[in-house]
Amino acid sequence: MPPFAVALRHLDGVLDAPAREESIMAGDADEAIEVAKRIHVDMVGTGTNSIYLTDPAGHVIWSLRLGEVWLDRDC
Repeated sequence: MPPFAVALRHLDGVLDAPAREESIMAGDADEAIEVAKRIHVDMVGTGTNSIYLTDPAGHVIWSLRLGEVWLDRDC
């Protein structure tokens, strides 16, 4: 059950604490990635720009992020 997370990634590569985190039920990493790709994430609404999956050891096995788009949080 890899953790699926949504977070803000800064220009220096540092990730904030996840704004959303959940476990994915899957038989293996490939299946978990396919499941993750189908999850709707409103990155603009959550003020985030990165989604990722980690393995049980905490290593990133898949990630997707918006281009270097920075959101005005005062809107």
